[in-house]
Amino acid sequence: MIKIACVGDSLTWGYLVDDREVNCYPAVLNELLGDDYVVGNFGMNGHTMMRSGDAPYWNNENFKLSTIFEPDIVVIMLGSNDAKPHNFTTIEEYLTDYETMINHYRKLGSKPRVYMATPPTVYPDVTGESTIIAENVDLMADAVCVLGKKLHISVIEVNKKTKDFPEGFGDDGVHTNIVGAKLIATTVYRELTKK
Repeated sequence: MIKIACVGDSLTWGYLVDDREVNCYPAVLNELLGDDYVVGNFGMNGHTMMRSGDAPYWNNENFKLSTIFEPDIVVIMLGSNDAKPHNFTTIEEYLTDYETMINHYRKLGSKPRVYMATPPTVYPDVTGESTIIAENVDLMADAVCVLGKKLHISVIEVNKKTKDFPEGFGDDGVHTNIVGAKLIATTVYRELTKK
């Protein structure tokens, strides 16, 4: 059995995805991969990559649980909440914490292969409630690609795949619906199963 830990925020957890237990991206990914895989959803709403953020993933129970899980593969998709004005400091801080998290997982006894997934595109918010800045998200997505090359880690281009795809998102322009979650799952699946 190959164990995959999906590490992330509400976009991994499946916030606002109808019947999220079966339609969030990790659940759909598990369905695509089949019975030889178990995909753990370690997403947590509102959490940041940056330790200086208002809710660092580092301090969340799911960070500990994803470690105990002893995964064979780790997919990290964190950054959307880092793009909020009160969280966003510098791209360097984001990348420093990202690299530290990658090293944490790489040092596990299971010696997992780590993948970096760029945060999804952000669309205009019709609810007026979202504080996530689209430009910051795009900046982080570009920076993740650069870091991936530096560390020789595969980058899953979720940001690029979700461009020009507003129908995959809810009214807040941030969270995916069922269609968007399926697109992310398919994008991750294709990268994981590449020869």
